[in-house]
Amino acid sequence: MQKKCFSLILFALLWALLLGACFPAGAEVTVDVLSGDVPFLVNKDHPVEAEFVPADLVSLKENVNPKLVTLKYKDLTAVREAVDALNEMLDAAAADGIKNWKINAAYRSIREQERVLNNKISAILKDHPGWSRSKARTRALNTVAEPCCSEHHLGLAIDITAKGASAFKGTKQCKWLHAHCWEYGFIIRYQEGKQAITGIAAEEWHIRYVGVEHALIMRDKDLCLEEYLATLPNAEAVGRMEIEDFNPEDPEDE
Repeated sequence: MQKKCFSLILFALLWALLLGACFPAGAEVTVDVLSGDVPFLVNKDHPVEAEFVPADLVSLKENVNPKLVTLKYKDLTAVREAVDALNEMLDAAAADGIKNWKINAAYRSIREQERVLNNKISAILKDHPGWSRSKARTRALNTVAEPCCSEHHLGLAIDITAKGASAFKGTKQCKWLHAHCWEYGFIIRYQEGKQAITGIAAEEWHIRYVGVEHALIMRDKDLCLEEYLATLPNAEAVGRMEIEDFNPEDPEDE
């Protein structure tokens, strides 16, 4: 009996070592974020795993027209299909006389999101030296999402503005984007009037690729992503969030 137990324990240890070799702790998990029938939902109630990495990331520097758009950082990446749609959209905008775009953010890793959040907390504490870190963190979450909860982890979200403009809202680029981005598969992810549902303050510069079919329906029916997913009978559980689960008093942003 003891010999049998020893054999079982030895087998279990060998199996654990084998699994550890095949799936080391902290190993990245590559995910095809466009493989489902419905758009991928990421927010504070539906975070991604810490090892999550989207498949098919490509360099923006190598895949966008520098005559039409400036990149804030040279190492920006996004999912290839979203970049292709972005290029088509920028070409159409240029045909309408709208150029001088700037991209401030695209794909962001979990670690990068932690850095962005910590930098925001530090900036708030500098402006409010008497505040506790907890209070500063709460304020920071109005404009920066928790790590694992940002749409930028998907490689499908892009922060796009007007080059040289002190504010994006009201610019000709902003007006064109809000009128036409849907035709190229992008949505204005966080719109005015939807904060109680998304839990995130309006961001006129944050676009998210979902595909033309989904984008046009959301535009025509004035639905944010959470509302849209709740209307789909075949949506997976991640896409069928109850709207009343959101707390309008606890906003979050990207």
